[in-house]
Amino acid sequence: MLLPIIAIGALAWLRQWRRLGLALLGSVLAIAAVWGIEAELISRFSPPDLPFVPPDWICRDVATSFGQTCLTTSGGWPTVFYLAGGVAFYAAVAPWINSKWRRFAWIAIGVLVFLRMIDSLTPPTDELLVIGLAYAIGAGVLLVFGMPDRRPRGAAVVEAMARSGIELAELKRAGVDARGSTPWFATTRNGERLFIKVLSPEERAGDILFRVFRMFRLKGVGDERPFSSLKRAVEHEAVVALKARADGVQTPQLEAVVDVPPNSMLLAYEAIEGTSLDGVEADDLTEDVLQGVWDQIAMLRSRRKAHRDLRLANVFLGADRTPWLIDFGFSELAATDGQLRSDVAEFVVSTATKVGPQRAVAAAVAGVGTEAVADAAPRIQPLALSGATRESLKHQKGLDDDLRAEVQRQTGLEEIELEDLERVRSKTILMVVGFAAAIYFLIPQLADTDFNAVLDADWRWAPAVLLASFLTYVGAAWNVMGSVPDRIPLVPSVLAQFAGTFINRIMPVKIGGIATNLRYLQKNGVDSAVAAAGIGISNIATIIVHTSMLVLFVIFVGRNAGDFVEVPSGGAVLIGLVVVFTLAGLVVFLPAGRKLFREKVWPVIRRAGQGLRQIASSPRNALMLFGGAFVLIMSYIVALWFSLEAFGGGLGFFGVGVVFLAGQALGQAAPTPGGVGATEAAMIAAMTALGLDSTIAVPTVFLYRIATFWLPILPGVYALRKLEAEGAL
Repeated sequence: MLLPIIAIGALAWLRQWRRLGLALLGSVLAIAAVWGIEAELISRFSPPDLPFVPPDWICRDVATSFGQTCLTTSGGWPTVFYLAGGVAFYAAVAPWINSKWRRFAWIAIGVLVFLRMIDSLTPPTDELLVIGLAYAIGAGVLLVFGMPDRRPRGAAVVEAMARSGIELAELKRAGVDARGSTPWFATTRNGERLFIKVLSPEERAGDILFRVFRMFRLKGVGDERPFSSLKRAVEHEAVVALKARADGVQTPQLEAVVDVPPNSMLLAYEAIEGTSLDGVEADDLTEDVLQGVWDQIAMLRSRRKAHRDLRLANVFLGADRTPWLIDFGFSELAATDGQLRSDVAEFVVSTATKVGPQRAVAAAVAGVGTEAVADAAPRIQPLALSGATRESLKHQKGLDDDLRAEVQRQTGLEEIELEDLERVRSKTILMVVGFAAAIYFLIPQLADTDFNAVLDADWRWAPAVLLASFLTYVGAAWNVMGSVPDRIPLVPSVLAQFAGTFINRIMPVKIGGIATNLRYLQKNGVDSAVAAAGIGISNIATIIVHTSMLVLFVIFVGRNAGDFVEVPSGGAVLIGLVVVFTLAGLVVFLPAGRKLFREKVWPVIRRAGQGLRQIASSPRNALMLFGGAFVLIMSYIVALWFSLEAFGGGLGFFGVGVVFLAGQALGQAAPTPGGVGATEAAMIAAMTALGLDSTIAVPTVFLYRIATFWLPILPGVYALRKLEAEGAL
């Protein structure tokens, strides 16, 4: 509890008023943010209070009339507000404190999280969320108001060079691309010009993050582990540069390697008069210049050295038109075959962005040979390239494809199969997050379930529930197949519905399922406009069938539909119409809006209208469209009815239908994936409103959601991967 007072007092004693103000501002904003969202977010992501018997070392008997009293509290100490304020305070002052006190701060935060876990007997889910939010707020305060630049100043660079025996007469910042360093141009007292790279802990931290990201993201690119210290990294670059020059590579002479107190390093090279290739015109990249660069690359390859960053910015064109290779900070002395291939691929692509595929490949073949270029062809892809080269490719769509085709033509390759360089794909991360979210949202439902009722259930109904759940995907597939005039196969369509179901589990309001079906139809040759219209038609058909069945079932049950479904008020409908017509009026009134409608919107509407006319003229499509929607909804109702029968029943079939139709309608309005939470609550409420006891309603809904919502995740993952592998998605 004294930590905040000590921290504030220390800054006040040192008269660091600006730092203190930023830290307090970050703390106040973090506490306010946590207070504002606690009820909606923190509590939502906190696990339920599961039954737990604390051990004796946590709870003890006290002499009260209440018997045993536990020392823990339900809220936990420290509170989330204390934690948010402390973390934001630290984040705002972190740039001004050394590594020893930073380690102490993180240890203190870890201890506070541990104390809160012990005090509240819950996993640290809300604590981690609060720490991330508070640290982001503290860092945001620094971003807005500015943070200190701890890189060495010019005076420190001059002093460091003097210690190495080089007196500088002039020093100025260099406006050049020097990845991971601060560049300077200098002139010695003897008139010699130098190029100085200064590397500080900030650059080292950035390099570590870059390497760690590549380690998790990529495979087979030859990345080594980060160096143990900044000094080791600088010394490695110096050794490679010296060895390359000794082997005859045209690279600037290394003049000095010096430490710059308190914790930075510098490398000083002879300065080359000229311009890096990224700053020259394409006409200046003559055949002689390209050949000169490839001769240097061939020399590196002959000694098994890889530059590993052969972008245009790292090739200097001297005043005498001689090319120089610079910046060996990412290089390797004993390079692997993959690293050598990447060098060739990198420079072929980077030069192609300037001179085109034909000249770039021809120069490479002349420089390192047909075999080396053919061997590097599988790495002519964005994942194998530097960020600058990838950015250039973005502005020249299809250049990598044209370049690979040119490599095939000039080397005689029949086919180029790209190397698989992805260790972790974004879709894999999405799947992991989806499983984690599914399990996390499942915990509260487990906590609310009467497990005695579950154990007493008649599990002979379980296969019937699963069969009805499977039929929902068949109905959804028919519905989508009938929404477009093209003939679509059934089995892949069913798999597409499983895949869309999985994506829906991690995205709100069925966005994932809509996108999956749209992509699936496009892959099956359906025009994009017709496919988009078809998805809309299938949803409209489902809504029509859903609404019609709800009205009929409510009539059969004999209850007022208002007991289950809240109809929007007339005022809300009127506001919606006003907004729609206002936007339409603006589009018609503005010339840009009319042009957009005429050139972009109307052609899509026309193509979609043609597809609609074909569907309307086909009884087969109409039957599949509405019949599929009916099978989809009826299968869900049957699955819920079978689930209720497993626990003894208590409602008729039409009553169960009303429960599903009303609960599903209310659940779709929830922002959570698949309406989780809202759908269950709505169904349980509808069942109890029809007279069913909650001890039966809760496990019934739980079994139904397990069969129709949670279990299909596994086949959904399989279906997604299978369709992607077959090129159908």
